[in-house]
Order: sequence, then C-alpha cells, then structure tokens
Amino acid sequence: MVAFDTNVIVRVLVGDDPAQTRKAERAFVTHANGEGVFLSLVVLAELGWVLSAAYAWDRATICARLTRLVRTRGVAIEELELVEHALAEYAAGKADLADYLVLGKARVVARGGLLTFDKKLSREQDVTLL
Repeated sequence: MVAFDTNVIVRVLVGDDPAQTRKAERAFVTHANGEGVFLSLVVLAELGWVLSAAYAWDRATICARLTRLVRTRGVAIEELELVEHALAEYAAGKADLADYLVLGKARVVARGGLLTFDKKLSREQDVTLL
C-alpha cells in the first residue's frame, strides 16, 4: 500500500495543473489497481479545508466527492467508519470537515466529550463551548 499526500489527491479531484494532474491520476490508478492507496485522517481533514478555502467548493460538492473517494475500490481509509460518519455530519452540519473528524475521534476516546471555542461545532452532541 502507498500513502498519498493531500496535494496529490487535490490534483486528482481538481485537475487544475495539467502536468501534475496526469502524474497524480496515473499514480492513483496504478496504486488503486495494485497494492492500494492509503489516505489518512489528516489528509482527509486537509482535503476538506483546501477544497473549501482554496477552491471555493461548496459543502455538498466536497461531501459528494470525498464520499466517492473513500468508497473507491483500492483506496484504504484510516478509520473508515469514523470518516463516513464525519462526512455525514459535515453534509448536515455547519462546522468544517476537520471539526467532525476531531469530534468523531473524541467520541471514541474521550468520555467527557469535546471542549471547544468553535461556536458552530459547539451545537453538536457531546461538544461543550468554553
């Protein structure tokens, strides 16, 4: 299995740099059909931010494209169930994808919930606004 960095997956999803996009797509297809592509939680959090902030993609588009990505054959996702749940919360919520990934992880390991200064995230279950 080969881990892919955020910038490579951005090229696959956005295709804004022709030379890098060709290399990224070729590597993605080769590894997805071979030993597999690994995407970490950090890469997914960065993808959510980059697609929103740098490319002005709307929430529905980001959610749809990332959901399709994590369900792609040959792609292994760190903590897939947590990611799928975070994407569902992101689709329906107001906070950023990274926030829902943080919250999902907190729900697994922290009995006391999540403390935050983020007002959008604080509206979610198991989150307390400081």
